[in-house]
Amino acid sequence: MSRILGRLLLLLWAGGLLLGCSGGTNLPEDEIRNFIAGAVEAAERRSPADLTQMIHDSYLDQRGYNKQQVRSLLRVYFLRHKNIHLFTRIGEIELLGDNQATAWLHVAMAGSVISDIDAISALRARIYGFELRLVKQDEWLLQHASWKPASLVDLE
Repeated sequence: MSRILGRLLLLLWAGGLLLGCSGGTNLPEDEIRNFIAGAVEAAERRSPADLTQMIHDSYLDQRGYNKQQVRSLLRVYFLRHKNIHLFTRIGEIELLGDNQATAWLHVAMAGSVISDIDAISALRARIYGFELRLVKQDEWLLQHASWKPASLVDLE
């Protein structure tokens, strides 16, 4: 179960992913923050289709899962969990050229609304740290994700 949770969080934060970022006058860092916010919204709506659209076709994560396998895992996870609430802290965003970036973030996940950082312990939320590699074609897409368990201290 924790593996599925980790994968779900990874997707959510890897792009964090649904709002997608179009060109315009936004800075790339702002586009990536919007991408992550969109992923959070899609996860909380329990929308595997929207999340999958935010993943690059060549996606591969630390466990060797590809885009289609992640879509299947999301469907199962969303069937098992009726309520998903996320609390995120985006750390560093590193641009690796015009069309590649790495983002680091921490995510707490619970079945109830996480009103603030103080509520995380009471809700026994699971916390993960993510490293996301993104590629920009017309919009930012998640190309690779890795994650590990984290602690409340990492969110502060």
